[in-house]
Amino acid sequence: MNKKINILTGLLVVCSPLVYGGSIVGSPHDIGGGGNNVAGDNGEICVYCHTPHAANVAFDGAPLWNKSGTAGNDYMMYGATAINTAGTTIAGNATEATPSSPSLACLSCHDGISAIDSIVNAPGSGMGSLAAGTKNIGELATMFGGNIGGTPGAPTAGTTVDLANDHPVSITFVEGAASLRPKTTLLTDTGDGVAWIGATTINDLLRAGRVECGSCHDPHNGGNTQGVSTEVNFLRHSNTGSNLCIGCHNK
Repeated sequence: MNKKINILTGLLVVCSPLVYGGSIVGSPHDIGGGGNNVAGDNGEICVYCHTPHAANVAFDGAPLWNKSGTAGNDYMMYGATAINTAGTTIAGNATEATPSSPSLACLSCHDGISAIDSIVNAPGSGMGSLAAGTKNIGELATMFGGNIGGTPGAPTAGTTVDLANDHPVSITFVEGAASLRPKTTLLTDTGDGVAWIGATTINDLLRAGRVECGSCHDPHNGGNTQGVSTEVNFLRHSNTGSNLCIGCHNK
């Protein structure tokens, strides 16, 4: 009996939100729940990104995707001199010409153009789409300054998403370039020794060997995940003392 209790206790600890740093419930990504209480929402949380039926299978950046693609947008990548061309960092590393799917998943809301409430399959059994503006939650884009591709709190003009002034994404992680540590580096061996959310080594932060939005952010663990109210939401590690940055950069 005691053995069973110990096992159950262990499972509760492993599955506890405290271990993983937080939850989407009550976070800024809780669009349809208690987190933001936006008038006209549909009462659900996950549906703004995922759907169990009639998902957009053409998109491979996230499972059961419930938004259309962002192929109609143009992108100015970090270090690029023209739209939809590879950029180059000061270390000489080239980005992709446009963001890869893992980052496009984030940009489908945070590009400053795409509507947050535009989804492929609306809640319920109707198997129908929900057009942008139907639920009047466009205000969320300005509430949280989430327009990565433009001026925070304001829509981006036209269809160009400006990523030139942001950390490069969709770029191959090259050990040694820009003082990058080896991919096998244990993240607890850098900075303050505190574990990162969802990663043990630097390699766990990469997608197909590339740095993407999810390398620094976990969209499902939000709302001051490190317990510091002044920090950016959804970080995989506190950046106090720049510990998030020096997890990868040996500066």
